[in-house]
Amino acid sequence: MAVRTTFYHPDRLVIGIFEGDMQLKDFLDFALEIRNNNVVHYRKIINVIDAVPKFTEQELMALAQVLRETPTGPRGPVAFVANTERGDFARIFANLEIQGRPAQVFRSIHDARKWLSQVPSIPER
Repeated sequence: MAVRTTFYHPDRLVIGIFEGDMQLKDFLDFALEIRNNNVVHYRKIINVIDAVPKFTEQELMALAQVLRETPTGPRGPVAFVANTERGDFARIFANLEIQGRPAQVFRSIHDARKWLSQVPSIPER
């Protein structure tokens, strides 16, 4: 699995692009990179159009629980860009309550960017 992560500090935006077989560890590593760079409050676009999830819904729920229990301060909104045929995990993750962060799933990066531009910014802690 390959993930490319780009931080746009002036825009307070993180973009993660996943391709190929996606293990839960890949998603966890992405989340840790965001935390370790102190940008949890940034808006995020997670593009999984070309990713094939290789984990179960139960494993995803366990990861969500760990994220809920990890104190990080306010979390920025998340826009998933997903393939309609393989986007179930994105919809499940977007619907999970994680410290009040808004999340939605989109079919195009353009719609994701538009939505994120309308969501209020989260101040740095």
